[in-house]
Amino acid sequence: MNEKDFEKIYALMECSFPIEEVRPQENAKAQLRDPHYTIWISRNEADLILAFIAEWDLGSIIFLEHFAVEQTLRGGGIGSRMMAAYLSQAAKPVVIEVEDVKTEISERRIGFYQRLGFHLSEYGYDQPVMRGDISKKIPLKMMTYPDPLSAEGFEHFRQQVFSQIYKITKT
Repeated sequence: MNEKDFEKIYALMECSFPIEEVRPQENAKAQLRDPHYTIWISRNEADLILAFIAEWDLGSIIFLEHFAVEQTLRGGGIGSRMMAAYLSQAAKPVVIEVEDVKTEISERRIGFYQRLGFHLSEYGYDQPVMRGDISKKIPLKMMTYPDPLSAEGFEHFRQQVFSQIYKITKT
């Protein structure tokens, strides 16, 4: 990914997620050097960025940290086509986080992922705040593809994501 792409991806990330769920720009840019982190981009014929998926390869599983579609294009099928194509080539189980708060938007988001084959689990945690109000709680549940998440699988994932991505050893 070139510098110009990073700026566009970061801008899309900032307008798509609460500030607490987005790293400061310099930290986000630095993680591009991590060999376990990849950003997949969907572009149109004019080479404009339509959507992106940011993944972490955690060895036995893939964690999708961010997935967003350009605001003006949401609801047009770009996101579902991109995610379906991504999942069709995924060689490992995929885990995503979704808000554990009952709102219309969170229910629609969960339904979107379920239509793609994800399973909503009962397991979750509070995500560490990336920036902003550090006292704020970000309760999340896990969704997995292609199979439901077991208790052992959740514990393994939680340990990996907190130590390797959030850089927290005690959870």
